[in-house]
Amino acid sequence: MKMSIVFLPHARSDLHEIGLYLSERDLAVSKRFNQAVDRTWEYLLDAPESGEKRDYSNPEYANIRIWQVFGFPNHLIFYRGTETGITVVRVLHGARDYETMFNKE
Repeated sequence: MKMSIVFLPHARSDLHEIGLYLSERDLAVSKRFNQAVDRTWEYLLDAPESGEKRDYSNPEYANIRIWQVFGFPNHLIFYRGTETGITVVRVLHGARDYETMFNKE
């Protein structure tokens, strides 16, 4: 069975914003980021239990895992493993206060 990735709306928006930010500053870095994200998806589909498991008080963010984008350690993928692949919840820069963000109800 082929594993799949589901992107929640916030995750799609996050990726769009990061891509736009990087492309406005350096197209080569933006391209490298996109390639790194693709490699990271492939890895997570093969090993969805790899990320550090986290629990937050907001039920929307309960039982998610965190993994760094390969080559971009400040960009974090928040996801859940599923029977058919992974669900990407958010993709955020590590400087953001995601702990507070994810604990708000």
